[in-house]
Amino acid sequence: MPKSLENRFLEEVRKLKQKKRKRIVRIGVLLLLVGILSAFVYFFFQGSLAIGNATLLFSIVAVIFICSFIVFVSQKKISLVRYQSDTQPLLFWKKNNFKRIKPKYFLGYTLLIIALIYQSNPYLFSNTIDELVNTIVYKPTPPILNSPWPWQDNAAIAPIIANMPSNAETSIESVAKYIAQHQSDPYLRIKAIHDYVISRVTYDLDVLKTGIRPAQDAKTVFLTHKGVCEGYANLFMALGRAIGADVVYIRGKIRRDLAPVELIPKVVRLVNSDYDWTNHAWNAVKILDNWQLVDTTWDDRDSSEIGFSSYSAEYLTLPPQVMSISHFPDQLDWQLLPRREDYNTFENKPLLTPKFFIEDLTLISPTEYKTNVEKVAAIKITSSSNYRKKIVALYTKVQKSESSFWELPGSVNLLEDNRDTQRKVENIKRCQSRWNGSTETEISCKFAESGDYEVYVLSLGQKVSLLGQLKFHALLH
Repeated sequence: MPKSLENRFLEEVRKLKQKKRKRIVRIGVLLLLVGILSAFVYFFFQGSLAIGNATLLFSIVAVIFICSFIVFVSQKKISLVRYQSDTQPLLFWKKNNFKRIKPKYFLGYTLLIIALIYQSNPYLFSNTIDELVNTIVYKPTPPILNSPWPWQDNAAIAPIIANMPSNAETSIESVAKYIAQHQSDPYLRIKAIHDYVISRVTYDLDVLKTGIRPAQDAKTVFLTHKGVCEGYANLFMALGRAIGADVVYIRGKIRRDLAPVELIPKVVRLVNSDYDWTNHAWNAVKILDNWQLVDTTWDDRDSSEIGFSSYSAEYLTLPPQVMSISHFPDQLDWQLLPRREDYNTFENKPLLTPKFFIEDLTLISPTEYKTNVEKVAAIKITSSSNYRKKIVALYTKVQKSESSFWELPGSVNLLEDNRDTQRKVENIKRCQSRWNGSTETEISCKFAESGDYEVYVLSLGQKVSLLGQLKFHALLH
């Protein structure tokens, strides 16, 4: 065989091998990319992806970079060079190939990816930047000292807020100055700010009813006296920082069964079918070198609610272990727990209110939010020896339109004239409670048919207090 023909034949063989290698690399990279993105999507929607927006964003960009680099390298020519002895081939990259990698291409692809992500979710970048700044600058750590919670000696609005003259409320700065001048205790200063927000701002239900969200910056909320959770948190942060405190705005989610979906008209829900109604905002504030958590939105109660006081400080500097039952921050450091918890753990906890811990109760069983039972659901709670209230429970079967934590017995929403609410009232039944000695209460709920049931645990004293909510799936044979 002539030498030229042999060289041509070897060259064609080499090209075929290169094409096969490129095809295998491309298929492998494609499968890798699809697998990684599928895993992200799966764990994200399953709720077990316990990472923040920043980590998720950077991970996706990193995966795209790696895959792009592999594809780029695989497309370059590979030179097969033999030693003069022609005894052992050596495979290596030409130096010139690395010079062909132009930074502008990587920059262009990166900007394109960022533009596409920003177009789909413009808040992802601003939220991510805020989270990074908060984490780097403020360095959240679990509190070492306990706060005055549950504020037993301060179960009313701060006098300096109740008696604040109108000329002190001309601006956010004037309010902060007045509080700083009339209160020196660092915890009571934060309580005064908390009390100012919940007494001056009214939750804007029109946002839920219409889906139209006005500006929620601190100044707008201060002037209009209306806002949603974002506005409450912004105003609290502005007032706190105006008196020199370190205050952080926290984004996150609440439990799925705590979302006030029943307050939102069906038309609004359909129009915003892709919106996550569990989104929420609250604050963290540093007092005496200890980070504490505050949710002014949830402490702003309707004074017309039956059996409830119009003032609440249950979500003012409460322990992180209690807040973590209902609040899950996007940036996990702001759980302020010694050990981070993932979203599945968050949703599987028994749904206990701050009042449960204020009354110094302990839930022995069940240990999870939703439990499978046969005919009877058993709940066991222990209390201190001097506990004088009665603990009772009510249950209702979950219908297609599930009852809401916001429509519990004692809430004004039960008095609304609509068929769904009336149906829920009629279907509420009482469980049997038995007191064993002075410290243990056993509750037994007998279900007549199979299905899912919600059980609401309450304490009966001078006022009705909601202690928690549990779910049971009854399997009747």
